[in-house]
Amino acid sequence: MKSIVTLILAMLVASAPAGAQGQQRFTIDARDVELSDVIRLIGAQSGQNVVADGSIHQQKVTLLLRDVTFDEAMTTLINAYGLQTHRDGRIVIVGDAASMNLRFPDTGPQGTQTHVFALARAKPDEVAESIKKALPQGTVVVADKRTASVIVTGASATIARAAQLVLALDAPIIANAGTPATTAIELHNIRASEAFKAIHTAVPDNALIADDGRNVIIVNGNAEVVATVRALLRDLDLPGRQVMFEVRVVDVQPLNDNYNVGIELGGVGYGAGGLAQFPYTVTRSAIVINAQLNTLIQNGHASLLAQPRLATLNNHQAELLVGEQYPVVTVNQQTGYPSMQLIDVGVRLKLTPTIGADGSITAELHPEYSQIIGLNNNFPILANRKLDATLRVRDGETIVLGGLFED
Repeated sequence: MKSIVTLILAMLVASAPAGAQGQQRFTIDARDVELSDVIRLIGAQSGQNVVADGSIHQQKVTLLLRDVTFDEAMTTLINAYGLQTHRDGRIVIVGDAASMNLRFPDTGPQGTQTHVFALARAKPDEVAESIKKALPQGTVVVADKRTASVIVTGASATIARAAQLVLALDAPIIANAGTPATTAIELHNIRASEAFKAIHTAVPDNALIADDGRNVIIVNGNAEVVATVRALLRDLDLPGRQVMFEVRVVDVQPLNDNYNVGIELGGVGYGAGGLAQFPYTVTRSAIVINAQLNTLIQNGHASLLAQPRLATLNNHQAELLVGEQYPVVTVNQQTGYPSMQLIDVGVRLKLTPTIGADGSITAELHPEYSQIIGLNNNFPILANRKLDATLRVRDGETIVLGGLFED
């Protein structure tokens, strides 16, 4: 008898769905296929001339597109894998969004601009590194040492914000202008150590001290140095966006190895074998999935292990453990004293969300299932199943992770 431990995650954040227009409709069922091959397959099915750009990262994808047009299929790929398209006559070039926006400025969203900021004092690479952290994801920032400038491609609001940052980073620092003093600047939304890493190259050496205990940046310098630091921190110390994860950990127990648990995701049936072959999927049918799982629980074919809610900031990791901590006692060979180490046993989930400029979420998922299968000299022998996945989803979409079997 096997049971299937399944994780279901729903993410909540503001976003806007994209539309698509097209003529010929087709269906594609790709399983563990190179992304570039999927792009070529879409071109062949739609009758379009499609070229996969060399900037596309090698990665295998699994997707099912039913009765879609070319534009609908390409919109799905763009949103899911961070791609962008450029049309050259009758040929459509598909590549990584950052690379395509840099080479073909017309490929970006409507209103995208490119601006060159000439620097008089600061180093281009240091300025580029600093402003990248304060600009929205997907903004193209290039340091040009040859012309002592920084090139920024993004929306008009992004360009305006970049101009303020460049002005502050390239401001003159006069060592003897005014009396040096020590000033503590309190931060509200960012750690002092993180702010220090982002701005320390813009001021003289030893001018800044990060105090995480009080969460302040201590500035040692004259009024001009303090003003420069305050201007930089205004753009960095902004309230972070949050993501709420609604997690259900369900233990599904089929009657036998060939029993289909009856969960259908996006029109595809996932029984015991299906979950093993497809460790994760994304669907907007959260209500349907919850109804099917509730039916399984009521019929005794599944049990709800946990149903927590995890809230985390953008680009911050959230962690969940459904299980127990097993103590292991070891003896230090040098001191001879015993020490105890706790080992996590059960379902463990680590996830890190990144909110895109369009409101979509790129989620790094690291689920792990472990159980003790025996002892060796009183030390536990663990069986582990792990999965590392990076998925892009939208508001209200549900990720189902399966295939974490227990014999």
